[in-house]
This record gives sequence, structure tokens and C-alpha cells, in this order.
Amino acid sequence: MSGRDLATQTVNFTIGNCTPMQSKSVFAFVDVEIVICGVGFWIRGVQARHVAGGGTSIHLPTYRAPDGTWRAAVELPEDLVAPMADAVLAYLVDEGVAVRKTA
Repeated sequence: MSGRDLATQTVNFTIGNCTPMQSKSVFAFVDVEIVICGVGFWIRGVQARHVAGGGTSIHLPTYRAPDGTWRAAVELPEDLVAPMADAVLAYLVDEGVAVRKTA
């Protein structure tokens, strides 16, 4: 498969295992399966967070580094992060855990 073929491959997201939380910022964890070119992998613990002033943001799992800072446990290209976040938010709305923002 050439690099050109890879640039146009379909990516599928499957979201499941929603675990609602009661914390200051994180209100739910979900698991996301990503399938690219027929190869699937899971990212466990994707976070749905409250945004100050209202709204929701989706974040990849994090861990505390030895220096005490929080770092992403997984890094994905922005071409995957944005559509994954959209799919997670749609799932959370369908599950009744989040509400769709109205214009």
C-alpha cells in the first residue's frame, strides 16, 4: 500500500463502556476502539471533562509523570483526535450523559 493510499483510508470508531464520574472536571470515562486499515486497537479511559463556562471537552487518558505533571498516555495525530472526540461526544449525548449544545 502506498503512502497515497494510506492518506485516504477509512477510520472507524467504536465507543463503549461509559462510566459516569462525579469529580471536579471529569464526568465520564469511555473506551474507544479505532480501526485503521483493518487493524483495531483500544484506548481505555478516554475522558469527558466539563469546560469552564459550560461545554464538554474530550481528552485522551493521562498519567502523572515523575515530575508531577499530567501527560497524555497516548498521542494521536490531530486528524484522528478531532473525529474521535466528535464520535465520543455523540455517544455521550446518545447515552444521556451529555447534552448537545444548541445554537
